Amino acid sequence: MTDSQKLSQKPLKVAVLVSGSGSNLQVLIDAMNSGSLPIEIVGVISNVKEAYAVTRAQQAGITTAVFSHITEGENAGKRMGIKTFERHASAQLNEWQPDLVVLAGFMRVLSDEFISGSPAPMINLHPSLLPKYKGLDTHQRVLESSDMHHGCSVHIVTAELDAGQVLTQAMLAVDHSESAEALQARVQKLEHQVLPWTILLISQGVLNLDAISEQTAATAFLPELPLKLWLDS
Repeated sequence: MTDSQKLSQKPLKVAVLVSGSGSNLQVLIDAMNSGSLPIEIVGVISNVKEAYAVTRAQQAGITTAVFSHITEGENAGKRMGIKTFERHASAQLNEWQPDLVVLAGFMRVLSDEFISGSPAPMINLHPSLLPKYKGLDTHQRVLESSDMHHGCSVHIVTAELDAGQVLTQAMLAVDHSESAEALQARVQKLEHQVLPWTILLISQGVLNLDAISEQTAATAFLPELPLKLWLDS
């Protein structure tokens, strides 16, 4: 076996930022444990103490760090501001030294200073076909539109909300008679497929995030980004 072949088998070290239930985190944990995704989740950071994602990580034996409230000093017990969170999270990421940072249901807007200071590229999973419907309440907004398609996107994180280069998207047909909750459930099934698929492409070097960010021709042989999956159900 050549050195390059050995290197290709080295798992991608991934850190995950979460705020909620962590269903996408669970998909990554399951894929890691089954060997179907060549990653090592080196740690999970949450800005919400009660997030079930933290429980999922702990049950899987993954290191967790929760930065939700100030624990010392005269402000002990108060919710952390974003700058305080970023200071703690940045120190933690630099300790872990991941190859990739994944925002999976992380509900805070991060500063350019935090993003540029990250030891690894950051990607985010967003529940819409970007650039449409940045921000919140995407499913309800789609139902209130005349859009025929909806889905989710994985994009590079920048300081501008949901504005980084879109890497991949998964799409479905919109049924305007269904509820926002039903549509959300269908889109979540797509999320559980497109996120690990995207990370697999990154781990294999098919998606070179440094080259994409620098807008070089390193991926010129690929179809134009975003790569799209039609996963209607």
